[in-house]
Amino acid sequence: MILVAYGTRPEIIKLFPLIRQLKRKGLPFRTLFTGQHLDLYEDVKDLIPHPDYKLNKIHESTSSLAESFCRICSLVEKVISKENFRLIIIQGDTTTACAIAQIAFYHQIKIGHVEAGLRTYDLSNPYPEEANRRVISLLANYNFAPTNRAYQNLKKEGVEKVFLTGNTIVDALDSFEYEIKFEKIVLITIHRRENHKKLERIFNEINRAASKYPEINFIFPIHPNPKVQKFKNMLKGDNLSVIEPIEYQKMLGYISRAMCIISDSGGLQEEAVYFGKRILVVRKVTERPETIDAGFGKLVDLNIVEHIDWGLKRSNPPGINPFGDGKSSIRIAEILKEELY
Repeated sequence: MILVAYGTRPEIIKLFPLIRQLKRKGLPFRTLFTGQHLDLYEDVKDLIPHPDYKLNKIHESTSSLAESFCRICSLVEKVISKENFRLIIIQGDTTTACAIAQIAFYHQIKIGHVEAGLRTYDLSNPYPEEANRRVISLLANYNFAPTNRAYQNLKKEGVEKVFLTGNTIVDALDSFEYEIKFEKIVLITIHRRENHKKLERIFNEINRAASKYPEINFIFPIHPNPKVQKFKNMLKGDNLSVIEPIEYQKMLGYISRAMCIISDSGGLQEEAVYFGKRILVVRKVTERPETIDAGFGKLVDLNIVEHIDWGLKRSNPPGINPFGDGKSSIRIAEILKEELY
């Protein structure tokens, strides 16, 4: 029996195509939801089966990383100690993924890591995700690399059982249908932990960018994290709309229509390439350099206004998407079937 474990909205989005392939290939599996993102779960829950296991008392907005990690470890152990799982599949670099990898390792259960091998080699950026994914790579038995660069990172580190599969985000986006347009919209998202101390400066840059282009509508779905929410009143301007968090498919609608994206998100760097939109990455480094290399991203750190003109130039979707061809989930399911059964 395989256990597919997830706790956040991005994990669900990138795992639902794989869950569907496991079902199509007749591979026995169950699902576990840790509840790390309760507030962003509702709009994507219909993409996956109702979880067989759902943990309680995980999500608290005031919890520290250590508290969340310990809660997940404790409750996951109670689940897996009662079952005979051959493999646990985790995705990405969240607290959920890292905690479950540790517990699986302690119970000598094999680990399959989807989206393995992303690196900045800077433990502070992104924090704590860079540390999480390096720990997972030490423990995982099957590493599914989304790009050739991620594959090479793992091989250089001496990691075994590495498979170049592509990124399941392309599979996920292929399951929706959005017409690509270039309307007078700039989409903004800012949430990363390492940017929390810089929010005042970042928001001032956003105000300046909106002031520079009054004819463009700047739309900012503000993250529910209280540390981000407390600064939202700084954002002002007739053409700057600060809205509450929106459901995933509505977010894809904005991406498909936007001229440009301003964000510190990792996933948005992949989605921007898919839709052929330029993205100003509000970070010093990125674990997704493929977006930069493909000409769709620029690392701007805090210098948003300086680079907004570049972002507003029109691009077209790439002929070959560096993140995959939409068949990543099929490859992973086939590998698991061959390796396990």
